Amino acid sequence: RRGDTMAVVDHVVVLVLENRSFDHMLGYLEHPSPAFDGLTDGSYTNPGWDGGPPIATSPTAKTVLPFGPDHGHDAVMEQLALTGSGAARHATNQGFVLSYERKGRGLSPPRFGGLLGPLLNLVVDGTATAATTGRGPLVMCCQPMSHVPVLSRLALEFAVCTRWFCSVPGETWPNRNFLHAATSDGETGNELRPYTNRTVFDLLDDHGVSWHVYHDDTPQVWAFPALWDTPERHANWYHLDDFVTHVATGELPAYSFLEPNHRPPVHTAEYAPLIGSASVSNSQHPENNLVSDAAYDGYGDELDNDFTRAEALVATVYEALRANPAVFDRTMLLITYDEHGGLYDHVAPPTDVPGPSGGPSLLRRLQRLLFHRQAAAFDFTMLGPRVPAVVVSPHIAAGTVDTEVHEHSSVPATLRALFTPDASPLTERDRWATPFHNLATLDRPRNDLPDLSAFAQPRLFPTQAGEAGAPPPVPAAGEPGQTAPSADGQMPDYYQAFVTLAEQVHDHLLSVGEPEAADPLPGARVDRATEITNRFSRAAHRHRQRR
Repeated sequence: RRGDTMAVVDHVVVLVLENRSFDHMLGYLEHPSPAFDGLTDGSYTNPGWDGGPPIATSPTAKTVLPFGPDHGHDAVMEQLALTGSGAARHATNQGFVLSYERKGRGLSPPRFGGLLGPLLNLVVDGTATAATTGRGPLVMCCQPMSHVPVLSRLALEFAVCTRWFCSVPGETWPNRNFLHAATSDGETGNELRPYTNRTVFDLLDDHGVSWHVYHDDTPQVWAFPALWDTPERHANWYHLDDFVTHVATGELPAYSFLEPNHRPPVHTAEYAPLIGSASVSNSQHPENNLVSDAAYDGYGDELDNDFTRAEALVATVYEALRANPAVFDRTMLLITYDEHGGLYDHVAPPTDVPGPSGGPSLLRRLQRLLFHRQAAAFDFTMLGPRVPAVVVSPHIAAGTVDTEVHEHSSVPATLRALFTPDASPLTERDRWATPFHNLATLDRPRNDLPDLSAFAQPRLFPTQAGEAGAPPPVPAAGEPGQTAPSADGQMPDYYQAFVTLAEQVHDHLLSVGEPEAADPLPGARVDRATEITNRFSRAAHRHRQRR
């Protein structure tokens, strides 16, 4: 299919990792282009805590943290530190250190704006519930290239987007929803409920265009029940390992959405030591990569962890494509992150974008003038912080720097442009969003593609085996390939929503008589979520067999 691009693009593959900002991952990328907007060409700082000296960025990040940054909507608004109003409103990005220090001290982010907002914030700020102090500067530490060899190499060898922002200054779920529906249905946080918005999967279905979702753990996209509540659509869901097989056999659909494994490694209550195995998370979520505050300074990044497993996942996806040139020559791969995770970025996001629907009413604006919850007041006319975004294709020239503004609605905008050019946009946001397929400007595929096989895994989960043609099971805690939780083990808060979502999916499978859902589930909730994923995958396999 040809759009404005010179290359034929028959397949789009999108892999979305978790909670890292552009500067945190690629700010110190040694890119030769003057158009690359990183951190090596200037001094970037944030004010220190309580009037302390400014804190500068540095390429000194570890792959772990002592605690996860706050990335709730109120906290992100503090990090962006907006100033001005109306057309003069803009972000200064001067609140990251304050926000991270506040999180360590157990203090709430500012919740209220307006004339009475500062007073109310003093009243509700509360008393510190944690004793971790002095860690605010860590949020300014960025990864050296040696920690992200795969992402760095792809950013240098293909196209890196230096103005790709997350869609919402907030958490994972609303930003992932924009990837699929060009709206978060008014949410700025991880609100666990069914989402009924029309998605790009619906649009593709309406035009007879194929799609698959590849996953191996509870995927957030389960939040859209219409994508899996019929046998026909349920059959479009595959284990992540199947992506490698489908590329090799030429069975890749027009659109492939890849969701990483979110299941966190098990930690003690103090998050020490970091433990896990190749069968657990590979999303790079900061809260999957924690050690105790006492252990942080001595941590030498010598251990395998979720962060390095995500690099291996990216390399495996890329190498699967590179191994079949006939498929790769007609494929565009996007690697991005759902949101910034509370980690520093120096570029102010746009504050004049169209919301998915109309703006606030006059009455609501007047009420907000006195005081308001910041989350409730958000009108979706600004984007969140920058996230890494790398576009890979044999038809993209090495060293390409894309300076166009993108956000997650660029995914449905690109799919519409390529596969359903006459279809109406999902919302005003993807009508506005800039597609990325025009980055494939070479009329002939390159023959100098980088070899990243040293970082890839032969199979994403090589120790697992299932019945022929069926998805391999994910080990539960206590089984080979998984670390059993200790008595004081705990899940990060963000993963609780995934576990509850899995239980809701299981209830639906049981209510419609899916035989895979009939047997009792394990006792521990995290193990139930894993088993539900296995049962969902087996049911999808059965539905495919009946086609």
